[in-house]
Amino acid sequence: MAKKKKWPVVYKPDPEAWMTTFADLVSLMLTFFILLVSMSTLDNTGLQDISTYFKRAVSVMNSGDKTEINIIPPSILQRSVSPQELMLAMRQNSHVVLRDSALEHKVKGIIIKDRLYLRMSDVALFDKGSAKLKPETIKVLRRLARMLAVSPGKISVNGHSDGRAVVKGGKYPDPWSLTLARSASVLHIMEEEGVNPARLSLAGYGPSKPISTDSTPFGRSHNRRVDIVVYK
Repeated sequence: MAKKKKWPVVYKPDPEAWMTTFADLVSLMLTFFILLVSMSTLDNTGLQDISTYFKRAVSVMNSGDKTEINIIPPSILQRSVSPQELMLAMRQNSHVVLRDSALEHKVKGIIIKDRLYLRMSDVALFDKGSAKLKPETIKVLRRLARMLAVSPGKISVNGHSDGRAVVKGGKYPDPWSLTLARSASVLHIMEEEGVNPARLSLAGYGPSKPISTDSTPFGRSHNRRVDIVVYK
């Protein structure tokens, strides 16, 4: 028969028990540093593999060269892709074209269903009550037009305003005529830069299609805009 243990049982402390936890900690730290070294010394083959996987994942998107983003060639844009992929690629191209320009942070690329809206504030393009483009924006719009000239899809230039955009005694008697003239100014730049006229159309919506409230200055500033709409 086994001997009965005396109560209470007294366990002697193991002076080497800490080694188990310490060994686990060392193993985890070693794994962590090996991972850091491997990430900091990627070879060209590894980078090419990552680039290949990226291109497959986003189809027509361009991974760029190192940290730069290159414009996607028209031949890639014109192959059979979904409208959503096409709009994403064109929005990326527009960001490249507008980089380091007067309109870099003043143009928003918005994708709604199968349409790309390049939305520009009227303040960035025109003086109040005027349809004449500011000199510093014409060069940038020409670059954008050249990109759109080699991209597929139809293009509509739509002018919008609020109810207070017209200057009393000015050239334009109402918001509709002002927004139509502003759309025409942008459209003429595109036509001059080689965009096929058959792809172009324009509209002046005046204050009829607001995207914000018309009761505050901030809301009205959002409503006064020019949209370059690219659609299939």
